[in-house]
Amino acid sequence: MCGIFGIFNARKAAELAVIGLHGNQHRAIDYAGMVSSDGVHMYRESGAGIARQVFTKAMLDRLHGKHALGHLRYPTVNDDPRRDNTQPIVGRYGGNPTAIAHNGNITNLQALRARFPDVALSTSMDTEYILRILELVDTGDIRADLQNVFSELEGSFALGILLPEMLIAVRDKSGNRPLSIGKFEQGFCISSEDCVFPNLGATSVMEVKPGTMVLIDIGGIEVVRFAEAEEKKCRFEGIYYSHPSSIVFGEDVTQFRLAVGRKLEELFPVPNADLVTAVPDSSTLIALGYGESGRSGKYHPVIFRNHYVGRTFIAATEAKRDIAVSQKYTFSATGIAEKIVVIVDDSIVRGPTSSKIVRKFRELGAREIHLRIGSPPNKHPCRYGINTPTSEELLASYMTEDEMCVWIGADSLEFLPLEVLKGLSSSPENFCFACMDGKYW
Repeated sequence: MCGIFGIFNARKAAELAVIGLHGNQHRAIDYAGMVSSDGVHMYRESGAGIARQVFTKAMLDRLHGKHALGHLRYPTVNDDPRRDNTQPIVGRYGGNPTAIAHNGNITNLQALRARFPDVALSTSMDTEYILRILELVDTGDIRADLQNVFSELEGSFALGILLPEMLIAVRDKSGNRPLSIGKFEQGFCISSEDCVFPNLGATSVMEVKPGTMVLIDIGGIEVVRFAEAEEKKCRFEGIYYSHPSSIVFGEDVTQFRLAVGRKLEELFPVPNADLVTAVPDSSTLIALGYGESGRSGKYHPVIFRNHYVGRTFIAATEAKRDIAVSQKYTFSATGIAEKIVVIVDDSIVRGPTSSKIVRKFRELGAREIHLRIGSPPNKHPCRYGINTPTSEELLASYMTEDEMCVWIGADSLEFLPLEVLKGLSSSPENFCFACMDGKYW
């Protein structure tokens, strides 16, 4: 999972792009990169860490021009330390420098290697194939050439593409990952999520439709359809990844999570509970919905997050996740002791976060601990941009729900059923539930 932010025709474009990347920072925490354009030349800076730490004043002084494209990277492949696996990636098209930033995962790399055997890669990222194929098919007609490239690709791709005097936003025909267009003064911006637009004084113009590219230049916006939509939007975006203030896939993330929580309590109440608490932050709204009626205890936070530690699910390695879990949360001992507690979380993926939290509640004297999860069991690896490459990493793939409850140490454990989640989703046939039901597309 990654974040994209681009800006076209703005003074101090690079500085504004840092603000845009910061607003998408919940999507990825490992690397940040940016390319800027002055209309002729491109300038690139990148580094490990979050955007506000990576982009120093000295870097921003070197990122000249009125256009910029930034990227936040969460690796979906094991990084080779000898290669620069940061984005955007820079190449040449039409005799000019060109940069591409990618959110998603290309699934037909083996076929691409066979079809384009002479392509030499300097990174281990699937994104580079997109750029190198574009260089190979270069006729100078960017619209036609991109359509040719996209016809070769399978899987998931939301793209930002920067040419010297043009910014392009793209979503593949599945629309699996979000991407939106905003407008401010004389310029435009593109962003994985629209929650960042108000902080830049921008207004939301549109969500890029599946199977379309939006070309932005000094003359305005042009929308080009390159494929008929076959929507498979990621359901995990609304459950976990997206910011609560975003509208993603036309859906208000806050209202969706509240509805999930209400339904979860309706199906799996704990009538004698003293309180409902969330594993912050992504499950806070689900917990609020769960506690809304008061039948299973009122919402009362007793787990507090240290916001200087990143999201544990998107930490790149198991070691980083373990460290993040131990450093991430503090607990209200007086709020937990002798209480019957409902802990609400958005999902259980690998399991260590849940088990460590339940163990801490036992240490602090909780009488009973009931876990309620706002999504179905996550049993299958994602092929479309989330780093769960093998089933062995997923607790629900090799344990029953009863076994998971025992392993985690809770008194009860209930998940939102898949059919119920589909019922809460507008046009569920247009969403991807592959991590839950194993139905890949």
